Amino acid sequence: MNFMTSFRQWLEDLVYYFAYFPLVIQIAIIVSVLAVAGTAVAYIYMIFFRWQKERRAKKERPLREKVNELLLEHIIYKSLGDQDTAATLPLEVFETLPLQQKWAADVFKSQLLEYRNNFTGDIPLLLRQLYLELGLHRDAAAALRSGRRKKVINALVELSGMGVLLDNAYVLSLTQSRDQYIREMARCYWVQCSPDAPFAFFSHVQEPLLAWEQFELFRIISLRKDIPMPSFAQWIDFRYHPTVIVLCLKLAAYFQQPEAIPAMINLLKTDDEQLRAVTINNLGKLMALEAEPILVDMYPQQPDNCKLEILKALGRIGSGNFIGFLQQELEHTNDFLLMKHAAHSIVAHKALASSLVARLQESLTGTRKQLLQHSLNPLIKY
Repeated sequence: MNFMTSFRQWLEDLVYYFAYFPLVIQIAIIVSVLAVAGTAVAYIYMIFFRWQKERRAKKERPLREKVNELLLEHIIYKSLGDQDTAATLPLEVFETLPLQQKWAADVFKSQLLEYRNNFTGDIPLLLRQLYLELGLHRDAAAALRSGRRKKVINALVELSGMGVLLDNAYVLSLTQSRDQYIREMARCYWVQCSPDAPFAFFSHVQEPLLAWEQFELFRIISLRKDIPMPSFAQWIDFRYHPTVIVLCLKLAAYFQQPEAIPAMINLLKTDDEQLRAVTINNLGKLMALEAEPILVDMYPQQPDNCKLEILKALGRIGSGNFIGFLQQELEHTNDFLLMKHAAHSIVAHKALASSLVARLQESLTGTRKQLLQHSLNPLIKY
């Protein structure tokens, strides 16, 4: 009691004399009080957050265990036992779960997504069928049209994970959304789940595909085995957004589509140096023999990044028609990177360059010889 009385008296004195303190002292007191108050609020929030998280986990744990038990018994084990599980999905067993409550439905859906990510074969299809037959997709369908950013994104993630495409026309419109993140998620969702037109939005892209988005779209497309791949040459055209062209260049090279070579050669006229460099890179990956003389002719006028790609492309194509050009570049350029890639491309010609490599080992000196020796080591890449 004495402590509380003393503290109250100290606080009253502080308030009373505060106006008489120098300005510096007043500011220091205010900053100290705010710092202590902020720290106290932060600790209280963290304690509350952890308590709430533990309380939620304790509430969800029995349901997660029950869901795991049901999925293992009625879906996983039966599927692995080659039973006709698809024809006899035991919906009545799963309907005993309190799925009408949002928290319980969220737990169940999270378990379905986890199992879909960890199993292959028929099991992901069975989990998708179970998701649909239990009507769990209805909440996601409503969230898509809610207009609330977080709900729309969560719905796109959920539906994408379950492999369910809903409301085609509306989802396709989301690929042109003004919200960058919704637009990106909708594009990935569309490419992953559309059964017949996963590339429909390519022709309408107005905003750039960011680097991570291009990577994710490339990954999704490369994993799809259920559709025939179109000729990506149709989007390698000045009419389309440069980032769409870049993605399609990489896809055409990945799927080895030689019919895209004429469109790539035409694209070499672009004023965009980065786009030109990517085009040259993928011409090399397609081993476009007809592009070699064009690349050599344009070489002197190109910036360094395009020159590097031309040297690499000549090595990948490896026809031997321009091995003399590579030798000249190795012997006369003073740029270290150009020297290095010229040497590597000569070595990439293998048997066609064996006699030349032997002569160069005798005639070259210093850095040029070291780079040639470096390139001859099969364990060392670009």
